[in-house]
Amino acid sequence: MRQKTDQQVTADKLVAALKQDRFILYSQPIKPIRSAADNTGYQEILIRYLDEEEKLLPPGGFFPILERHKLMPMLDRWVVNRVIRWLLAKQSAHRNWNPSRCSVNLSRESIANVQFSNFVKEQLQTSKLSPGVLSFEVSEPDAEALAVALDRHIAELKPLGCSFVLTSYSGEFIAGELLQALGVSFVKIDGDIIRNIHHDHVSLAKTRLINLSCQALGIRTIGEMVERPETLEKLKELGVDYAQGYGIARPQPLM
Repeated sequence: MRQKTDQQVTADKLVAALKQDRFILYSQPIKPIRSAADNTGYQEILIRYLDEEEKLLPPGGFFPILERHKLMPMLDRWVVNRVIRWLLAKQSAHRNWNPSRCSVNLSRESIANVQFSNFVKEQLQTSKLSPGVLSFEVSEPDAEALAVALDRHIAELKPLGCSFVLTSYSGEFIAGELLQALGVSFVKIDGDIIRNIHHDHVSLAKTRLINLSCQALGIRTIGEMVERPETLEKLKELGVDYAQGYGIARPQPLM
């Protein structure tokens, strides 16, 4: 019998960790910074792995292995299920609690999986939660590479109230005029652009153009990776709707 490689052994451990709930959800707030922005609570869901030594590992420590072994859809479904369970628990414990929108990152494998939207619909129907509490984040390169598959998921879930977020948007892969056809509700302007807008005229001009294009299409904008007060002030001046980053709030365990 052929012995398993170290990566296969690690992949098996990660699958077992999913079954044992050794992954931990974190959240990072996405704050409205424009008066016209929706003030509903909004947070991106992040994930950490609690390994055998009780150390919390960030995604970079386990995503590559999950991707290599085609296990990302399993992780994505686990995240969706646990977010819904968390929302239900909060709703049960606090009768007047106003649920915040939870934004879940989708892997390329989940976008390509035709059954993913059916899974989400089943989860929502079973829980009886409003679909408006769920958003799904897709990177610009993945949206460009899997446009047909993404369009199918948006067509299935958006009419129910779920929203979609295009992340790391720079306009490099998807032109501004195609954003409306894509059907996304939010655009996260690429952090590599955002972090330089307070001192780089090119980055500032790109952000202004992206923001104006999105607002003309009724798409709300988010400045990601905001770390400095100067950056936040520039985003406010440009009329960007939301901001996210360590300069706004650090990730915290989902509680």
